[in-house]
Amino acid sequence: MNIRSLILCACLAVIPAMAGKIVTYTATSTVSQEDANNTAMAGVAKQIKSQVSATQTLTKYEDINDGKSVLGETYRSKSNVKSNVVLKGVKVTPVKVDKGFKATATLDMDEFTASLQFRLKTLKQEIAKLEKSSRKAIDTRVYINAANDLEKAEDKVNEYNFYLLQLADIYPLNDSHRLEHGLPEIEKLLIERLSNITITTTTEPNFELTKAEMPSWNVVVKDSIGPVPSFPLVARQSKTLSERRTQKNGIATFKLRNVNYEKGPYVIIVEPNFPLEILKKAGLKNALEVPYRVKLSRCEVKLNCDMIANACSALENALSKKSIFATDDEEIAAPELSVEIENTFRGRLGFISSFDFTISIKGDKVNFFTTAKGVGKNEVDATISAIKKTDFSPLQKQLLPLCK
Repeated sequence: MNIRSLILCACLAVIPAMAGKIVTYTATSTVSQEDANNTAMAGVAKQIKSQVSATQTLTKYEDINDGKSVLGETYRSKSNVKSNVVLKGVKVTPVKVDKGFKATATLDMDEFTASLQFRLKTLKQEIAKLEKSSRKAIDTRVYINAANDLEKAEDKVNEYNFYLLQLADIYPLNDSHRLEHGLPEIEKLLIERLSNITITTTTEPNFELTKAEMPSWNVVVKDSIGPVPSFPLVARQSKTLSERRTQKNGIATFKLRNVNYEKGPYVIIVEPNFPLEILKKAGLKNALEVPYRVKLSRCEVKLNCDMIANACSALENALSKKSIFATDDEEIAAPELSVEIENTFRGRLGFISSFDFTISIKGDKVNFFTTAKGVGKNEVDATISAIKKTDFSPLQKQLLPLCK
């Protein structure tokens, strides 16, 4: 027997046994004790039709026989047993052997069956309790509680069916195992109620912002009966801005910060904060749009720029994108700013030079400093490149009190 045959025999040596109401499985491994333990547990699980997933690992080998080398490959199977109720009652005992590793797994079927029966009974009780609470939540019009309870109940129904299939393989089922519930009826009622929901603002929105904050505004939620309490809402743009619940009068108040200001879209989306599937069925996705306008403050400054004209022009253009405009008008009482840009040569690649830059803009109550990298055919091009990459938002904020 060559080396390859020895490896395969060692890896596949497993000994199943079944006696009475005790299920056992003995397995050996050349890898580790843990691998032998897992293989033994997988053997028990397979015998009672539990779910076991397996992976195969490709192993390269080389046989040397009489000075001749032969390359080849083989597969080693590794069992991965899922952590379900089957494994809770399995006892694994390592067995001492001269070579490799060995383990025996044992499961008492009476204990296993009793464990499944108890879990099914508990799930029935939990589903009935959630069904009752979801109906009550619909009656009191706290619809989010009904949606959450329904979602939990449906998960438990799936869990019940999973364990029932396991029990069916080892125990005769009867009518007592039948799961009866009214979850589809409750969901239908919830969808009907939610489809009649209206979400509006209490006043016509007419916002004009001078900064990235909105004044407070109200949203009212109603159904066919009247204002809806405890209704969850979320205000979004590219991210979630705020989450609120309505009060007893059906009104939720929003006061948003960090809304889109320098660039759009200039609209807030307000929608129910419910599970997505419920929203789709009820047609409540993107329920309300609240538009607004922005008014960027114009700030004029007297810029002292001693650089070459192209670089100064690039700086003025970059500042104008932040509503900062250079002026030479002596009659305007504009903040005076001095500009200082220094660089350090980093290297050259072909015709392109690279520099590290420091950009400093100072004035009365203004102290802006940043670093940037620039590349170009020469120092001026690299300076313009660095200016274009620079974010002048911090300078804009510093100038805001001076430009009112």
